[in-house]
Order: sequence, then C-alpha cells, then structure tokens
Amino acid sequence: MRDLLPYLRLYRQHWGSLSLGLLLALVTLIAGMGLLSLSGWFLSAAAVAGLSVFTRDHFNYMTPAGGVRFFSIIRTAGRWGERVVSHDATFRVLTRLRVWFWQRLSPLSSATLGRFRHSDLLNRLVADIDALDHVYLRLITPIGVALLGSLAMVGFLALFDRSLALILGAILLATLVVLPLLFYRLGKGPGKALIERRAALRTRVLDYLGAQAELQMFAAASAQLTRLREEEQALIASQRTMARITGLSAALMGLISGWSLVLMLWLAGHGVAGQAPDPFTALMVFATLASFEAMMPLAGAFQHLTASLTAARRLNQILEEATPLAFGEQESGAHGELVIEDLHFAYPGAAAPVLHGCSLTLRAGEKVALLGQTGCGKSTLLALLTREWEPSSGRLTLGGIPLANLSEPALRSAMTVVSQRVHLFSDTLRANLLLAAPEASDERLTEVLLQVGLGQLLEDDGLDGWLGEGGRALSGGELRRIGIARAILHDAPLWLLDEPTEGLDRQTEQTIMALLHELCTGRGVLLITHRLGGLERMDRIALMEEGKVRLCDSHANLLRQDDHYRRLHQRLAPA
Repeated sequence: MRDLLPYLRLYRQHWGSLSLGLLLALVTLIAGMGLLSLSGWFLSAAAVAGLSVFTRDHFNYMTPAGGVRFFSIIRTAGRWGERVVSHDATFRVLTRLRVWFWQRLSPLSSATLGRFRHSDLLNRLVADIDALDHVYLRLITPIGVALLGSLAMVGFLALFDRSLALILGAILLATLVVLPLLFYRLGKGPGKALIERRAALRTRVLDYLGAQAELQMFAAASAQLTRLREEEQALIASQRTMARITGLSAALMGLISGWSLVLMLWLAGHGVAGQAPDPFTALMVFATLASFEAMMPLAGAFQHLTASLTAARRLNQILEEATPLAFGEQESGAHGELVIEDLHFAYPGAAAPVLHGCSLTLRAGEKVALLGQTGCGKSTLLALLTREWEPSSGRLTLGGIPLANLSEPALRSAMTVVSQRVHLFSDTLRANLLLAAPEASDERLTEVLLQVGLGQLLEDDGLDGWLGEGGRALSGGELRRIGIARAILHDAPLWLLDEPTEGLDRQTEQTIMALLHELCTGRGVLLITHRLGGLERMDRIALMEEGKVRLCDSHANLLRQDDHYRRLHQRLAPA
C-alpha cells in the first residue's frame, strides 16, 4: 500500500468533493435499505390488516406509502448526485495526478528518460494513471459506504431485536473481512498481468504504427503484426481471468446473501423480540436483503486493488529512479568565450569512455566547425554543453561561468541548438514558431520566415496554416529552415549546429549553409558535422578523433599542415 501513498496525498486537495461523493453514496445506500425494508414491512402489514374488517379500516396506509415514495425519491436523487459528484471529483483528481506526474517528469534530462521507451512513458502517463481511479471509485468509497451502511442497519435493527441485529452484524463483519482478502489474493496475479499486458500491447501498437515505413520497406509488417496479435491474445486471456473472478465474486456474494436471508427468516420466523410472528418478521428479512447491497462492490474493489498497486508501482519506478538535473542560481552573464577543458565522459554501463581529455575554446563571435567521423564523440559533446548529461570530469564554462552554476533559463537563453531533426507539433505555423519566442508578434514571425526563405508557407492560410504531425507536408530543406527560424527568434549569442544539413541533397546543403553563415554574423557558432561543405567559411576547424580534439586551425592551414585533412578534403569536398 506504500506505493499508493504519494497519490493518496493528492486526494486531500479535493477532499471536499470526494467526501461529498462518499456522503451521497451513503445516503443512496441508506435510502435503498430503507426503501426495501419499509416496503417489505408495508406489504406484510397491509396483508395482515386486510384479514379482518376492523384492522383494515384502522390501518394507516398513507404514512408508509409516503415513506416509500420519500425513500424512492431520495434514492434516485442520491444516485444521480453521487454519480455526478464522484466522477467529477475522480476526473479532477486524475487531472491533478497527470499534471503532478508531468511536473515531476518534465525536469528530467534525456539521460534519465533515455532508459525508458517513449511509448512506455506515454502508457504510464495515460493508462496507469487511469487505473488509479479504482482507488476512490472501487476501494475507498465501497469500503466506507459498506462499513457505515452496515453499522446504520445494525443499529436500526437493534431497536427491534438486539440479538438478531448482532447476528446480522456478525455476518456482515465476517463478509467485510473475509471476502476482500480472498479476492485480493485471487486477483493479485491476474491484476498485475492485466496492467503489464495492456502496457505491452499499447507499446507494441505505437511501435508498429510509428515504424510503418521501415516495416513495409523490409517486408516485416506481417511478423510485427503477428507479435501484436500475440500481445492482444495475452491481454484477452488476462481479461478473461479477471472476468471469471468477477463472476465468482458475484456468485459467492449471492450465495452468502441467500443463506443469510434464510437464516434470518428462520430466526425471525419465531417472532421478533419475543413477540408472536408479525410484519416485523418481514422487516428483518428484507433488511437483511438490503444490507448485502452494500457488500456487493467489495469483492470487485479488492480484486482490482493489485491493478492499482501495479500502476502506482510503475509510476513510482520512474519517479524514484529519475533524479532531476540540478541547475545553479546565476541568472545573467552567460555570454562570451566558451571553454571546454580536459573533458571526460562515459555512458553508464559502457566499456570505454566516449570523451577523454577533450579540450576546445570558442571565442565570442567565432565560428568553429567540429569535424569527425561518426562515433568520435561530437554529439556527446553537444549533449554535455546543453546539460543533457553531466561530464565525469573536466570544465565547461561560458563567459567564465561554469555551466553548472547557471540557472536553467539563463543557460537556455545563452545558447540555441539547430539540429538535423527539427520536431514540429501538430499545430499551426505560428504555434510552432512561438516555441522559440512566446512574445513575438505576427509581424516578427513573418519577417523571420521571409528571412529564411519560407515566404511560400504564408501564401494560403498564412501563420494559421496547419503543419500536421511532424510537418510531413514539408520538405527536408523547409524543416531545416524552420529550425533556423526558431534559432533567429530565440536570438541567443551562441549557436550549436548539430549536423544541420544531414540527409539533404548537395544543392540544398549549400543553400542552408550559406543561409546559416549569413544569419550567424556576430554570434558564436559551433558547427558539429562530418561533411566538408562550406568549411572554408569557418574561422577554425577542429578535428576530433577518439574522444578528443587532435588539431584545431583554419581551413587553409589544415590543408597545408595535415595530410589526413588534405586527403579527406580532396575525396569528400563538393566540387
């Protein structure tokens, strides 16, 4: 139950509406008990009164009939109010849970989140939090209502016959204790399997949909679809098992209710409180039947408890294993010279370090290209500069200030990243640009789009044009230009360009590089690449090999001094 404690604490923020829902459920239950008990007594009393003319004329039909109508109205109104209030409160709690979980998730670095698959994170954020609605709707409310309702019924029956009331109370107490424990044990394995298989199926579906192009290209769609169907059958098997347990709980509850009814009929058949058999016998019998209305949801509540605990445990796994990246408190001064000094770094569990002794200095306003083969550590260095990872040792400073001392807003405002993968949300052109500058006016957005050569995107719907999921209607060059437009809007003094022309044709690559050189005037630029196009325009070129910078000089000097660079340039440089 400790796994649920962080989430139960959030319930206190909505204790008013949750308590009102519990109260209305209790009122509904008591009204139902009163309706059934009074109806049983009324029918029996009316039948007895009708046996003689004297009793028939003196029997008060109006008051019991009014009581039946009263309980009927209260039960109907209470049920409606309980459904509205309870579900509204539950949805508010789930909303708060999602916001709270997202607030805990969003500060985590890519290094932390990288241990989890994106589809699995999405499933935990949506489906696992949804599973926690059982805690209130199927656990807290049924237990509270059953306990209070049973006490109310036993207290009411004690007014007529204390011994019969105690017998019924003992039966209800035993049911309240034994059945939840029994069905918690029965539902433990299937409940855990249900959550895990549902997560596995949703993860498989998201992977299958996201990789359609590759699956079709390599004719592997049928194999993946077969695995998907296997996951589906496993989930159906778990659901079938849970359905059997639900049926068993209903049957067992019906059996206990029936035998309790027979027992009370036999005991009350000799008379209530030592009196001769009369309509109060029917009251006792119908009251027993009504009492078990409160017990019906209990078995299902504890049957699904394991599912809620498993969902909570899966959420806690992320929160416990993930440690948010700590930022400093310095809010200004992050501009000027970027110094990378004797940097060492190894990924967790890796056999060898990626960076060992990497050093490089980027002066203010200088443009430096970091050139190296795939796997030499270029992207890792970028991840360290943006603080997605922390170096094992070494020093990273910007304007003489260690990056670790900067607050997150100060760090983000000091640099911007233009990567080979520009992510666009399924939203308008305006909304995708405002990510970089939330306060920018439409005039400024239009100006920047024209500046990067995307005026054609303004022809139809202008800034209200819908880009779609991932901007699939745009070409690779247009996507890169939107990334550059965001960088201009962000207006940071340091630009980190991570393979900005990767995957583009030669002509588009030259156009993008020319545009970058034009727009980066006065800004410090670190261009990470393994291609040689446009490097003659850079102030210096740093050659990176095996996790360290081997040589750093101008393009002309490298051609004269370094045989490896000269041969590489002769083979790969564009004509």
